[in-house]
Amino acid sequence: MEIMLENRADAGTGVRRLEAVAGTPLSRTLWLSGLLPAQAMCSGLGRCGRCRVRFCEAADCPPALPEEEEILGDEAVAAGWRLACRRQVPDVACLRLEVPVPFAVAAPSAPEAASEGVAAALGVDLGTTSVYYRAVRQDDGSLLAEGHFLNPQAGAGADVMSRLAAARQAGMAEKLAALAREAVREGLTAACAAGGRVDVVCVAANTAMTDILLERSVEGLCAAPYRLDYAGHDTAGLPDLPPVYIPPLMAPFVGGDISAGLAALMAAGTPRPFVLADLGTNGELALLDAEDRLYLVSVPLGPALEGIGPECGLQAGPESITEFRLSPQGLVGSSSLARTPAPRFEGISATGYLSLLSLLRQTGLMDAEGHFTPDSATMPLARRLAGDLTRRHGHPCLRLPYGLYLTAQDVEELLKVKAAFSLALHSLLAAASLPPAGLACLCLAGALGEHVPVEHLERLGFVPQGLGARIRAVGNASLDGAVLLARCPEQRESLARRCAGAQVIPLAEAPDFHQQYLRHMRFGVA
Repeated sequence: MEIMLENRADAGTGVRRLEAVAGTPLSRTLWLSGLLPAQAMCSGLGRCGRCRVRFCEAADCPPALPEEEEILGDEAVAAGWRLACRRQVPDVACLRLEVPVPFAVAAPSAPEAASEGVAAALGVDLGTTSVYYRAVRQDDGSLLAEGHFLNPQAGAGADVMSRLAAARQAGMAEKLAALAREAVREGLTAACAAGGRVDVVCVAANTAMTDILLERSVEGLCAAPYRLDYAGHDTAGLPDLPPVYIPPLMAPFVGGDISAGLAALMAAGTPRPFVLADLGTNGELALLDAEDRLYLVSVPLGPALEGIGPECGLQAGPESITEFRLSPQGLVGSSSLARTPAPRFEGISATGYLSLLSLLRQTGLMDAEGHFTPDSATMPLARRLAGDLTRRHGHPCLRLPYGLYLTAQDVEELLKVKAAFSLALHSLLAAASLPPAGLACLCLAGALGEHVPVEHLERLGFVPQGLGARIRAVGNASLDGAVLLARCPEQRESLARRCAGAQVIPLAEAPDFHQQYLRHMRFGVA
């Protein structure tokens, strides 16, 4: 069948057509077509509303679902707007849809591999949500080019498990692999444009992204008991790419992004014992002690820490609130990434949500279980905040500045993330027989360590009291390590030996896992 896409707000683009198969997910069909720009969506949770489309013909428009009425509103539903993530491609000859986003601009073709230019090394952090790359001169390590963008596979799902499920479907593994290679080639294009000749690439990625990139079977990662079928520490030959080094993969859900991060931290002389915590859609923690013993644990977190899932969630950027603070007038949002003095915020990043929850706990407007508690608001400022409590679609909700809001369901999703992370950290320290006070530093990779004040992490119970002073923001350690391993291949063997001896803590297999998880489902317990 044929789908005809139009965008009335994007004048002059005309109608785009694509072939589709009836019964396949509509959202995936549209956002992997190459006609629409990649964007972070909630993977079928029906909460972000970013996959909305309008059925132009009334005869093709399906009855509205409760989630669509709640997220889109009665007026939009009546006009034919629906959530593509909740729909399949209908069995009709031709389907006309309106999309609210401009059509994607065709990417320029990648240049031929440069035969001249300065020798360069390229590191790529191929994340489930975002891709980061950095090219440096081989001789002195100086920067040639760097950048980042949303993983073009995003239309196949926001988290690791949905991406794996997509890769198992007919024809999808090849498509997802091609998109991953396209992402690596974008880094190559930037390096060539800067005068570099890239002879070697290191791609640091979790195990799922690695298997998809290499078009390997993902069956071992799709169902328990999980198994690791490919251990990395290998150089792969991929179409239209220089040799690609894959760092060691250590466990079914502890991959080359963590081993590359460890390489970067060790090269920087990070004091031991340290923990590297990489928190994305999956949380991976690695502890390296003073005796060179390596302990690993992984835990699913979902996409909330990527700004995906909460109704007003947005990835960190100039239009997202990255921190809330209290003022005499109430809550005030700000962004460390804003480019203008008075930005108009369109959403809240994960770090913004964590700071907001911490302030609500501090004022007493939220209890340890994550419930709004207006009756406990005794301070004048807390009573002022309590006046912004309302209900949205029958559920408790707190009105926020800029027309944003915090729902009870948002709080629950973030509390689940907190419980999973604090339990993982607790279990890792216990396996190493190390009290929190014995940890030299907790290295937080990514935006969490850079933008969330440590007092918020302690107040919410992400980390034990007193550990905040030893938190170190290490930025994109995975990318740092990928560049190091690409430029300095002599670092690879020692890293592989350490990784081969790692002890993996099977968190979910502990007999009291569910009781421990529920114990951590409280703010302030770590």
